[in-house]
Amino acid sequence: MPIAILANRLRSLAADARLGFRVLARRWHRIDRATRARVEFGAIASLLPLSAAIAAIAAAPVALDLDGLQPRPIVEVVATPSIVEQVEELLEAPGSFVREARVERGDTLATLLERLEVRDSAALAFLRSDRAARPLVQLAPGRFLQANATADGDLNWLKVYLGGDTDAMPGTTRILTVQRTGSGFQVSEADVALERRVELRSGEVRVSLFGATDEAGVPDSVAQQMVDALESEVDFHRDLRRGDSFRVIYEALYASGEYVRPGRLLAVEFVNAGKRVDAYWHDDGSKGGSFFALDGRSTKRGFLRSPLEYTRVSSGFSASRAHPVFGYDAAHRGVDYSAPMGTNIRSVAAGTVKFSGWMNGYGNVVEIQHDAKHSTLYAHLQKIGQGMRNGARVGQGDLVGTVGMTGWTTGPHLHFEIKKNGAQVNPMTASLPGADPLPTAQLATFREAATPLREQLALLERVTVAQSTAR
Repeated sequence: MPIAILANRLRSLAADARLGFRVLARRWHRIDRATRARVEFGAIASLLPLSAAIAAIAAAPVALDLDGLQPRPIVEVVATPSIVEQVEELLEAPGSFVREARVERGDTLATLLERLEVRDSAALAFLRSDRAARPLVQLAPGRFLQANATADGDLNWLKVYLGGDTDAMPGTTRILTVQRTGSGFQVSEADVALERRVELRSGEVRVSLFGATDEAGVPDSVAQQMVDALESEVDFHRDLRRGDSFRVIYEALYASGEYVRPGRLLAVEFVNAGKRVDAYWHDDGSKGGSFFALDGRSTKRGFLRSPLEYTRVSSGFSASRAHPVFGYDAAHRGVDYSAPMGTNIRSVAAGTVKFSGWMNGYGNVVEIQHDAKHSTLYAHLQKIGQGMRNGARVGQGDLVGTVGMTGWTTGPHLHFEIKKNGAQVNPMTASLPGADPLPTAQLATFREAATPLREQLALLERVTVAQSTAR
């Protein structure tokens, strides 16, 4: 009975469907041929993706056994272009090339241009003779240069990043540009904004501190700042141990995307014989800011241990020694630091210039009064620093002059004295005043700025430990 009812229902639906198709067919034939053609074309186009999908499904295997597939090597010989032909094409093509170099110790203008592949005698003659191009003759090692030259070596332009030029505005670097013109060459200078990037480095002492910083890629000036920042915490001259480690965060200065020079040390952590010490830079209102521990203690000494950055002691403080010029025994009331001619000498503490000029056997001399009791004297200078005149204010680390051999001396060195109440004391052992702690009013601001640096140092330590474990 139910099957009969279902059959009647299906017959009824079929009759309705035939009726509907007849009605649609009549209306379809009433439409003009152009419209019917457009509708038919659209219907066929819409069905194409569906038919392609159905065909793909039908052609695909029911199950693809990837594990059963065997790798089959395919070897195809590819013809490579001739290197000779490529070089010939490059040489024949007109154009210019930009090359870069850094000044190395002992470089001359000729060797620099040779490394930059500039073979332009007219340009070299101009650079040697033009007054405006004189800074190029006195470039310090590490300075960055760019040159644009033709394939034949003719100079189009030369740019020199002068870095920390004293005449440049704060936050900028001075760029000297030598540009070819229709009648020769022209020199111009401009200040370019410096971009400050933060660098993180870590290392381990194996032989020497500066050997370790070189291996870690830490610039020399940053390594020296590290020593100065922790002078009251670590005696780097006597207490350094193999296996001591360090982590530093410092600024690197870039101009137009090119590295110019290192900047300020921001934070340092040093582990000496298992003892961990750290220091963070803070602008406390003094010249150049200073370094403090998280509790506000100053980590710098009131007096630097050495007036030179990289030295060895050639003659110590003694009650009697053979005078190097006259041969007789005489007291030596200071310390002699052997160093190359022209090495920079820095003030070991802030103070006021007491004397600047010639002093008999001492040659060129600068004496600085630091407080009511203490003064320092720097002798045999090749040149006295600019601004070192009687009564001038001096900051710790300021340039006093350069190492020379003026006066009674047999070779270039610095004679250095510390006086207490006018009498010379041994600079290597004298008890000297410490640096002032951070004012209480600045402590909260300092800690807020130091906290993220401390977290970065901790992260750097974890990365270093992970790398050591992986080895």
